[in-house]
Amino acid sequence: MKRVSLIQQLWFLVVAAVVLAAAGSLTANLFNARNYLQQQLAAQSADAANSLALLITQNQADPAMGETLINAAFDQGHFRRISWVGADGKPRVQRVNAYQSGSAPAWFRNIFTLAPTPARAMVSSGWMQAGTIEVESEAGYAYASLWEGALQVSFWVLIAGLVVGAIGSFGVNTIRKQLLGVVNQAKAITQRRFITIPEPPGPEMGRLAQAMNAMVTRVKMMFEEEAARLEVLRRQVNFDSVTGLANRQFFMGRLGADLQEREDESSVLLLMRIEALADINSKLGRPLTDEMLGQFGAVLRDTQRFGVDSQAARLNGADFALLLPASQAEAASLQQLHDELHALLSSFAAQPVALAMAATDLRDGDTVRDIMSRLDQALAQSEFAAGVRIEMAGSNVDKPPAPTAEVWGGMLDQALQGDGLRLVRFAVRDRQGALLHEEAPLRLRQGEAWLPAGQFMPMAIRTRRVAGLDLAAVAMALRQLAAEPDCPGIAVNLAAESLASEHFLRQLVAQIREHGHSAARLWLEMPEAGILPRFDAFRALCLALAELPCKLGIEHFGRQFSLIGQLHDLGIDYLKVDGSFVQDIQQHAGNQVFLKGVCNIAHNIGLGVIAEGVKQEQEQQMLFELGFDGVTGPAVR
Repeated sequence: MKRVSLIQQLWFLVVAAVVLAAAGSLTANLFNARNYLQQQLAAQSADAANSLALLITQNQADPAMGETLINAAFDQGHFRRISWVGADGKPRVQRVNAYQSGSAPAWFRNIFTLAPTPARAMVSSGWMQAGTIEVESEAGYAYASLWEGALQVSFWVLIAGLVVGAIGSFGVNTIRKQLLGVVNQAKAITQRRFITIPEPPGPEMGRLAQAMNAMVTRVKMMFEEEAARLEVLRRQVNFDSVTGLANRQFFMGRLGADLQEREDESSVLLLMRIEALADINSKLGRPLTDEMLGQFGAVLRDTQRFGVDSQAARLNGADFALLLPASQAEAASLQQLHDELHALLSSFAAQPVALAMAATDLRDGDTVRDIMSRLDQALAQSEFAAGVRIEMAGSNVDKPPAPTAEVWGGMLDQALQGDGLRLVRFAVRDRQGALLHEEAPLRLRQGEAWLPAGQFMPMAIRTRRVAGLDLAAVAMALRQLAAEPDCPGIAVNLAAESLASEHFLRQLVAQIREHGHSAARLWLEMPEAGILPRFDAFRALCLALAELPCKLGIEHFGRQFSLIGQLHDLGIDYLKVDGSFVQDIQQHAGNQVFLKGVCNIAHNIGLGVIAEGVKQEQEQQMLFELGFDGVTGPAVR
């Protein structure tokens, strides 16, 4: 049985009240008018009877004169019957009108019946009674007057009803808006979006909204306080206090995660060494040296220059590293960076300071040991050259010429139109080992090989085909889910750059709606680094998907931890914590406290937490002890 909403009940009450009031007013007016007309008819009958009786009496009850007077009165048409009944009870003169005059319909006459009482007056002849005059008025004109009055009253009652209805409509709509505001706020809370609303002016709704807003405000304050505490802890554990750069432990974890995760754009690693830093420190003193290193670190932390996903670190006292996308690591840009840092150091030391710098790209199959070995050799060569040039490690390795943007565009178009794309699936498991879902990054066919996303997505973004690739990946995942009803879910990695396409969101929503049942097992995720510069567009995505059955999450979470303070009103479903926090977690008490706090704050607003890049069974056990809901990585099969 369909439930009647409160608004519908209010409307019913308003309509019922208007109808009852109008009907009651109309009925009362009509009955009052009928009684008045009935009294007027009785008075008319009495006046006519008395007048005729007096005139006939004055004419000595002459039958001929009496008949003449009665005929004259009757012909006016105001009477139904006029009779002169003799003293013997027999009618001497009688006129009767059988025709019912007036335009009032029969049903109206039956409801508002007029039954005026006949009037009687005595006729005398001298001292003798000559009979009585009986007069009954004609009610047809009264019916017509009453009918016309009913129409007029009905018209004005209808006008009044419409005015009252309009006022009631305004009131109901006002209440409806207030109710919808509170309902939408409660619904948003169930979707993990903690929002506040303006307090309605009415006391009842105002108090309810005030209570809801107070609860949301407390949640936000608790969330922000916990986020601030975790940010302080994260920086204490993973960052150098002097330069603000990542420490060696965290950076090596990030480097290992990037080597494992080949879905991102290819990267370049710079290794820098400040020569004779100890001598500079003894000459300048610690405060000035710390200021110099702080400015040195500020240059390396410039994410607008090197990309939001870049990562700079202080590996030890004089060694620094910068991991940045290959697109930001052209030779001219690196030389400009070297010259800028060299000038900065020399300005503090008041003399030229050698800055050795080496660079290498991250290649398929590389390990951290391989990369650092190449960089150490190249850095030694840069030091031998007195730090005046950048050494490119492995620059003598032959590389095939890179395809042009036009060639890449043709390859991507061909893949979208044919079968040049596929999803590869990796398990994501919970504490009991059950499959939560399968992460499914996209692959592009190139000859006999399948390229990881990190090798073709940068060109897809550059040639504006990334939205088409993401939509194709979602379509493939939905088809696979429909064909595999036992699959618990497939997670598709979406590029944040797709949000720039004006058609992407509309087409994504349309695809998901077409596969209602299968879409309940679809997981969509975007990288944290791409969300930050497009936060408003990501919020629009969250709102568009809020009513759909699919899940939405953030991957590589924690690289830009400031995002955690804005999660309370997005309505996402889960976080995938970056592998840089996960590696060797069983040995790092500081990161254990940090990750436990992340799990607590996420669980408090209903978010699941999954760890990326798990390489060891010991890491997996520790992560579940810290409160993680799932894990993925090489150790998870």
